[in-house]
Amino acid sequence: MSLMFMMVVLLGAIAVLGGGSYALRMVVARVEQGRRSPGGGRRPTAAPEGQVGGYVPAAPSEERLPASVRHRALALVADGRREEAVRMVADRLRADHARARRIVADLGDPDVAGDPAAE
Repeated sequence: MSLMFMMVVLLGAIAVLGGGSYALRMVVARVEQGRRSPGGGRRPTAAPEGQVGGYVPAAPSEERLPASVRHRALALVADGRREEAVRMVADRLRADHARARRIVADLGDPDVAGDPAAE
């Protein structure tokens, strides 16, 4: 008898939860309908002109060197004065030496690993 009572209570609880879920869905639907414009459906919003493909493009990198600094750094690396190029890039970008070392390594010398321990 107690098993039958527990089954009835369980089915009652399921019915109450289902009814509450249905009622909540109806209330939310009415609130959403009230927020919509009275003219019917939603109007599609126009994307800003600077936005492409649903994402905001990143700002240009600070690590872009001006052409004159880049050519000077490449010339210093070609002369074998890599440390001087790193110091110059660090001064121009106001960056630390590790970051400047990575920038100089990315300028076009593929055999440089970019870390101080490699030298």
